[in-house]
Amino acid sequence: MQIIKWLHLWLGLFSGGIVFIVCLTGGIWVLRDEVAFFTEPFHWLNNTDVSYKNPTTLHESATRYLDSIESPNNYKLHSLTYRETGKSSYIDYSDTLNAIYVGYLHMDPHTGKILYNYVFQESATHRFFEFIRSGHRFLWLPRQIGSPIVGAGCLVFLIVMVTGIFWWYPRKWTKSTRAKSFRIMWSASWKRVNIDLHNVLGFYAFIFAFVLTYTGIYYSFQWYREMHHSFVGESRTPIWNELSVNEFSVAKKRMEPPVDMIWETILNDVQIGKSEITLSFLYDSTTPIQFTINPYPGTYYGIYSRYFDPGTLTELSSKGFSVRNGTLPFEKLTAGQKIIRLNSDLHVGTIGGLSTKIIACITCLICASLPVTGFIIWYNRKWGKKKRCKK
Repeated sequence: MQIIKWLHLWLGLFSGGIVFIVCLTGGIWVLRDEVAFFTEPFHWLNNTDVSYKNPTTLHESATRYLDSIESPNNYKLHSLTYRETGKSSYIDYSDTLNAIYVGYLHMDPHTGKILYNYVFQESATHRFFEFIRSGHRFLWLPRQIGSPIVGAGCLVFLIVMVTGIFWWYPRKWTKSTRAKSFRIMWSASWKRVNIDLHNVLGFYAFIFAFVLTYTGIYYSFQWYREMHHSFVGESRTPIWNELSVNEFSVAKKRMEPPVDMIWETILNDVQIGKSEITLSFLYDSTTPIQFTINPYPGTYYGIYSRYFDPGTLTELSSKGFSVRNGTLPFEKLTAGQKIIRLNSDLHVGTIGGLSTKIIACITCLICASLPVTGFIIWYNRKWGKKKRCKK
């Protein structure tokens, strides 16, 4: 037991600063979509018509708008995303001169009207959450330095949490120990309240905190990802075979653009208005047309892609699997692949919608408070008694 207490104390002091920053910024970043709801009204539509303009019509609308404010050769349109009913669609574009993403053109998918030109550098909300995310992932350091530090701190925090549960567990279950273990004694002295805040809140947050931390370390270390994949019974590196198409005649005449014809095919299989559909404009004689479908908007685990030959319009079949975006729907994945796909949603709290995001936010804030309350406990036990004796 003394070893457990020693590990909990000193490992907690070692990782406390990292845990405080990572958890505080994580708790803020979880609610980024809810903040955008109030600060970026162009995401939402009053028009909920069931008819949608085809991709070419929206592409032409975006081109006309950008031609009016930019030189025609200074930008490139990348993809179009149709979101669920009541939300605007958007086309992301980049600056061809600097080869960087510039922003999104939000538009009404029912009329083609441009609603807002969302430029990354000009959005205060975007800059704020990029700052928060940088702190959460890298402690505002260069990625190659900050990511391993965050990962190491979180690994240590896993040990701190487990040892903390052992320390918390009462030797004898009595009425008194139950009261101390599960309730905060608000009427006691501030030092007693501080101890309860550390012990009681730490206990209630343990399961959620462990899941958030375990899934977060996944993004810091390659060896950790490989270990996790092996643990769930999958290959160390997710399999993903790039698809290719045969050369075809670009001059082949059609009544409609190929992307619109495939769009009609997609609509036969996917219920627009309830799913999120993204299509790429970056295809040519050797690159297939890609449609990415998310049947569960707001989450990541269900995202999959379908690929089509732009010459023959035939769908290219593949059994490829990737962590974020393979060609198989979630329902057709193996148990191990499903666990891997769920990692991101478990980590950011989107797995169950707003309710789990709130749980993740509260858990992060509790975890951010633990290094503070723990340090106060250690300080009072080490120096508090000496000061009282001197007085």
